[in-house]
Amino acid sequence: MPGVSLTEDRSIAVPAGHLIRTDYVRVERVRLACRERMAIGDVDRAYQRTLQLGASERWPCPIGEWETDAEDGARQFVIRDGRHQYVAALMMGKSHILVAWLEAPASAEAQPLPQPL
Repeated sequence: MPGVSLTEDRSIAVPAGHLIRTDYVRVERVRLACRERMAIGDVDRAYQRTLQLGASERWPCPIGEWETDAEDGARQFVIRDGRHQYVAALMMGKSHILVAWLEAPASAEAQPLPQPL
């Protein structure tokens, strides 16, 4: 994601003027950017946290971006950080997952930056 950096503790460094958007997305409209092996213990911890929350969602939620599929034109959410949470949601049989993404301002003139005090 250009302009976004994730820190070690999963917080997001948001560029000035940008917005973080969140919404629930159907799990079948999500794919993982990183499909490397996951440690069983990490997945289990995410599952246990998801189990403890019940119907509530964890914060920070998985972070990613929207992409359009070249073949059928469908939009998919690509998770860049939070894949263990996504897998835990699948294991729980959830139909939706809360996700977050960065949106650039419509234009630099439309989104003036606040002046420091």
